[in-house]
Amino acid sequence: MSISPPNLFACVSQYLKSPDEIAPHIPAHIEWLGELDAAGKLVTSGRQVPPAGGVIVMAGDSREAVQALLATDPFALHGCAAYWIFEFELNPEPIRGRLMDYFVSEAYTANLANLGSE
Repeated sequence: MSISPPNLFACVSQYLKSPDEIAPHIPAHIEWLGELDAAGKLVTSGRQVPPAGGVIVMAGDSREAVQALLATDPFALHGCAAYWIFEFELNPEPIRGRLMDYFVSEAYTANLANLGSE
């Protein structure tokens, strides 16, 4: 059985407010990232160094679906960050990276199916 991985999106944010104005929204943002993870959408995330924004890599059905998810981020809701969205494809084996093997595996697909049935 051939597995077609979901579309991947690198979402790069830029902070629009000072660190003091962003700080109260960090717990809700982290909770939101946890919800993306629980839904099987989050591949990885992290803050830029130095902290001028962040990067979220997520799986999505379309650019519009990813935009809709990003619009629910507390950072976006409170005007703390703006996002640039870049859709990309994985390179073919073996140059895509060993850590991506799980992402395109039957085990990953089965895990997503289990998440949807909870």
